[in-house]
This record gives sequence, C-alpha cells and structure tokens, in this order.
Amino acid sequence: MAAEANSYDTWFCAQVQAALEDARSGTSQVQVMQAAQALIDAKRQVEPKS
Repeated sequence: MAAEANSYDTWFCAQVQAALEDARSGTSQVQVMQAAQALIDAKRQVEPKS
C-alpha cells in the first residue's frame, strides 16, 4: 500500500506541476458563471412550469 501511495503522490504532483506550467489562457470564473446562467435561462424558456 505504501508503494501505491507513493506512486499516486508522484503522479499527482506531476499533474499539478504540469497544470501550473500550462501557458494556455484559462477561463475566468465570471465567464463560467455567465455560461452556466445562460444555460439555466435557456432551459427555463423551453420547459414550461407545471
């Protein structure tokens, strides 16, 4: 089990480091929330309330 934990820790740290070094621009929280709200609004318009 200790070997599995160490292997996972090594993998996880590599994933975190790769994410930190990723130069691509990310999506802001505001953009995500706007997109989510647009989906909610679209669903409300399509589905009638009972």
